[in-house]
Amino acid sequence: MSKAKGTIVHNNWDEKPYHEAPPQKSTKASMDVVLDGDLVATAKTDFLMQYPSDVLCHYSGYLLVDGTLDGKRGTFIIYEVGTWENGVASSRWEIVAGSGTGQLAGISGSGKYAAEHDKTVHYEIDYTLP
Repeated sequence: MSKAKGTIVHNNWDEKPYHEAPPQKSTKASMDVVLDGDLVATAKTDFLMQYPSDVLCHYSGYLLVDGTLDGKRGTFIIYEVGTWENGVASSRWEIVAGSGTGQLAGISGSGKYAAEHDKTVHYEIDYTLP
């Protein structure tokens, strides 16, 4: 298994509520993700987000990754699940089985990151390529 490390930036964050029953709120967020480091890629991303209160959020969604990893070009999908609490987003990633294309066909693995608002975010992915 190999390890990839780098930074992640969430651009063009567009979050809209679709249900509100204070203190609870449900939203959908769309954004453009840019990854640099061992994985150089962009990713169209959508999350469903559930706020049980104004200080806690649970979210999940998919990143449609298009880029280069370990010198190999292709696409793959990451399923992300996480929480935002006390100003920190903590996420876990799982590469969706069978989603790799091009030179990234057959990729598998998982990863994580923790993000504080307006700070550099560092990701780690443990992956296997055939």
